[in-house]
Amino acid sequence: MTTPGLPRSLCIALLLLLFANAVLLAAVLGAFGAQPLSGWFESSREPHRLEQQVRGERMRLQPLPATPASAPAA
Repeated sequence: MTTPGLPRSLCIALLLLLFANAVLLAAVLGAFGAQPLSGWFESSREPHRLEQQVRGERMRLQPLPATPASAPAA
């Protein structure tokens, strides 16, 4: 399978990358379900997590400090 000019480690790396691309293509096409990563990332089963992370009630606008129109040159 290996050609004389191609090292074995490069062949293994190429095969691993091709396998990873095939798995990602299958995931994009929906082979693993509608939301294959729902258990790891933003899950539809935990809607309260977004409310815990975004706390709009803690934010308030602070007035800008009054600054003089021009500073005197020294």
